[in-house]
Order: sequence, then C-alpha cells, then structure tokens
Amino acid sequence: MLLKKSLLLVFVLSTKLIIAQTYYEPKLSFSVDLGIPAKAKNESFGRVFEGLFNGGLTMQYNIFGGLTAGAGLKYSFFTLNPFSLNNVQWGASMHMPAAYLKLGYERFTTDRVSFNISARAGYAALFAIHGNDSCSVEKKDLFEMAFFIEPQFELVLLTDKVSSDGFSLVLGYPFYFNEFGPRYLCMEKFPGYAAEEYEGITRFFSFGFGYRYYFGRK
Repeated sequence: MLLKKSLLLVFVLSTKLIIAQTYYEPKLSFSVDLGIPAKAKNESFGRVFEGLFNGGLTMQYNIFGGLTAGAGLKYSFFTLNPFSLNNVQWGASMHMPAAYLKLGYERFTTDRVSFNISARAGYAALFAIHGNDSCSVEKKDLFEMAFFIEPQFELVLLTDKVSSDGFSLVLGYPFYFNEFGPRYLCMEKFPGYAAEEYEGITRFFSFGFGYRYYFGRK
C-alpha cells in the first residue's frame, strides 16, 4: 500500500514538473521551404503535368502562447508530360506564383525540437508557357487568378540548444480554387480524356525540407 502511494506521488510530481516545464518560445522567425509536388489533381492536371517545385518564403511572429501569424511569397512549378498528349512536339510549363498570409501554432517540445501546424492562404496567378503553334494571335496564353489555401505541418530541429538556426521537414497540401483544363494549353480538349477528368479543383501533395532562422537568440 505504501509502495502504491509512493508511486502515485512520484507520478503526480512528475506530471506537474512536465506541465510546468517551459522551452524556448520564439517571437520572430524567417523561414524558407523547398518541396516537390506529387499526386496532383484534378485527374487531367495530374496526368498532363509533373511537379518539380513548391516552395515559399515566410516571416512570422509569435502573437501569444505559440499562436503565430505571418506573410510571405510562394511559387509552384510544373512541367509537361508529353506522353499524356500523344507525344506532342512542343513543351509546356505551369507556373503558380502567389502571395499569402499565414496563421499557425508553433510549440517547442524540447530545447531543440518544435512542431508547427499552420495554413497559408492568399491569391495565386496560374498560367502556362507553351509552344503550341495552333494558338491564334487573338487567343493569348491564359492567365488566371485564384484563391488558394495550403495546410502545412513542419517539424524543426535546431542545430544547437541555443542556436538561431533550424532545419525542418515540411509537408503541405495546397488547394487552388480553380479547375485545370485544356484552355491553359490553348486546346479545346485533351485527346482521349473524358469530361469528368477536368472536374475538381487544382491540388497536390508537397513533401520537402526547410530552413528557419529565429531572431533575438543569443
């Protein structure tokens, strides 16, 4: 009985110590993330283009207790898969520059490790650069603006307990609120594609790495 009470007391004291333990809480940080897009949707977008880059620059501020807000710029880049269009003799690339605001939560769980759950949202320009000679002079390359939101998870590891520098694993899934289709390549339709393959907003999974600098550390 005495042993059980002793173990219970140790457990309670340990729990209180863990709860009371505080780690580094940054005020201002700058981050860079570099990722590779994969599993793109809608169906036509995922088949016609292959992802090469998805990344951004962010400045964020800790408002209170790990709640962060920030702003930044990002860019996504895709290249044409010619086999998806019966081996066309021209190339194409899809570009998605954007500006955004970011809201998230950052928590250091040890002296060196933090996790970040966030979402960045803003407006993106979506356009394709291609060599389709069938386009008439009047029918210019399509340029569209679309709202986007990108949930992200980031795991940061500082280079040292008191370091300002950290490197991270970054996972994201951006949603662009538009529907990709053959109009981006100045085409009426993609050969062999059904109409339902053009349905669904543009989106993809992004896996990559990042760098974060925390201001004010000594």
